[in-house]
Amino acid sequence: MDDGGAARMSVSRWARIAATVAVTSFLALLVSWRIDGGRWVHVESPSMGTAAPVGSLLWVKPVDTETLAEGDFITFRPPGSDALYSHRVLAVYDDGSFTTKGDIPGPDPWRLTAADVVGEVRMTWWGAGWLVVAAPVLLGGFAIVVAARAAVDPAWRFPVTMVLAATVVSIAVSVYHPLIGAQRIAFSPEGSTARATYVGTGLLPVRLTTHHGESAILAAGEVGTVVVRDPDEDGRLEVTLEPALPMWWWAVLVLGCLAPAAVRTAGDRRPRDSAPAVSH
Repeated sequence: MDDGGAARMSVSRWARIAATVAVTSFLALLVSWRIDGGRWVHVESPSMGTAAPVGSLLWVKPVDTETLAEGDFITFRPPGSDALYSHRVLAVYDDGSFTTKGDIPGPDPWRLTAADVVGEVRMTWWGAGWLVVAAPVLLGGFAIVVAARAAVDPAWRFPVTMVLAATVVSIAVSVYHPLIGAQRIAFSPEGSTARATYVGTGLLPVRLTTHHGESAILAAGEVGTVVVRDPDEDGRLEVTLEPALPMWWWAVLVLGCLAPAAVRTAGDRRPRDSAPAVSH
C-alpha cells in the first residue's frame, strides 16, 4: 500500500472513531437527562417568539415551584387540560400560585399551582424539534439507504446513497414544511386598507409582500407588520410569503450540494506510479 492509501485509511479510521465517540456521548446525555427526570418538548406554536420559535426542542427538568420567579421559562399543563404549554412566569402570589404569559400574546387566563407544573426549561435547541417530528420519515429513509447500500455493487454505493438520501430529505421537507412559514396573528381592516401582523415559523427567513405595497422580512420567531393598501386582481387584501435568502445562503447551499461529490472525488484519486523502463 502506498503512503497516500495509508494516509486515507488513517483519516477514515479516525473519522469513524470520532463519530462513534460523538454518538455515544450524545446517547449518554439523553439517557442521563431522562434518568434525572428530564423530558423534551417540541414547540408547536409561536407564542414565545425568538426565545423558542416553532420547531425548537425544549429540554425540561423538574423544578421546585417555590423557587420560581417572574420571567422563569416553564412547561406546564393548564388546569383541566392535558395540553403542554411553555411560557414565562408573569407573577407569583402569596398562596404559591402564579400566572404565565408568552413573549408575544397577552397574559394567559389561568392561575397555576405546583401540581400544574411539568418543569423548568433548561435548554432550547433551535430547529431540533423538526427532526423529532420528521423522525418517522428520516428513520424509515435511513433504513432504506442502509438496505440499498448492502444490495448494490460497491462501485454504485456512493451515488445510490446520495440519490436516496436527497429523496428522503425532500420527502420530509414536503410533508412537514420546516423551512418557510409564517403565521398570521392579527389582521385589522382600516378603511380601504388593512394592517396584517405575522410571526415567522420556519427555519429560514421569509418575506411578507403586499400587492404593490410594503414588504417585511421575518426570521424564526420574529414579528412583523405590513399595511395592505392595494387589493389584488381578485379584489382581496392579501399578503404573500416567499423565501428571503441572502446570496451567502445560496452559496452555502451550492457548496453543501457539491461537497459530497468533491470529497468522494478527492478520496478516489490515486497517485500515478512511474512505470519502470522496459528493455527489449
